[in-house]
Amino acid sequence: MCATPCAPVRTRLSAQLRSGTIVAMETDDARVMAERLHMGDREDDGMPVIRHVRRVVSRTPAEARSVAWLHEVLEFTAITEEKLLQEGLTSDELRALRLLHRTADTRSDRVYLAHLELIARAAGRSGNLARMVKIADLEDRCLHPRVRPDGWSPPYELGLQLLRPTTDDRHCADAAGTA
Repeated sequence: MCATPCAPVRTRLSAQLRSGTIVAMETDDARVMAERLHMGDREDDGMPVIRHVRRVVSRTPAEARSVAWLHEVLEFTAITEEKLLQEGLTSDELRALRLLHRTADTRSDRVYLAHLELIARAAGRSGNLARMVKIADLEDRCLHPRVRPDGWSPPYELGLQLLRPTTDDRHCADAAGTA
């Protein structure tokens, strides 16, 4: 299924697993996978999904960039969790992707914010990774809102307020550099 380009990834992954040093999926591997998986994927407005993903990656701290590259794959593609793990995603990174993935697109502010509350309260490394990526995702959505065909758009600014520390009073205006 995976031709020659995956061989170096599997070799590196096998060596890391044997030595017990695997901490995170290689960012370049995550990028290549995201670009391949999202080829042709479009948002409701026709824009390529990968453009949003790239913007989110650029706002995400280095330690969470693999998750940032893959943060839309469970929503837009048919890749399985098992395949993600085979390709080098760690279990913490997979848990972060599960936290980020909404199983139902209800068009409800209350349901959307409840999902963000789960991310805000998630413990451990996976919770930290998910928060870093979701903050970058929401900052990008403040600049490039996703408005559904029925006119509904998630409450991005309220989401940022939930996820950012209470001492941090930046909002969507900061994402645009206008605060």
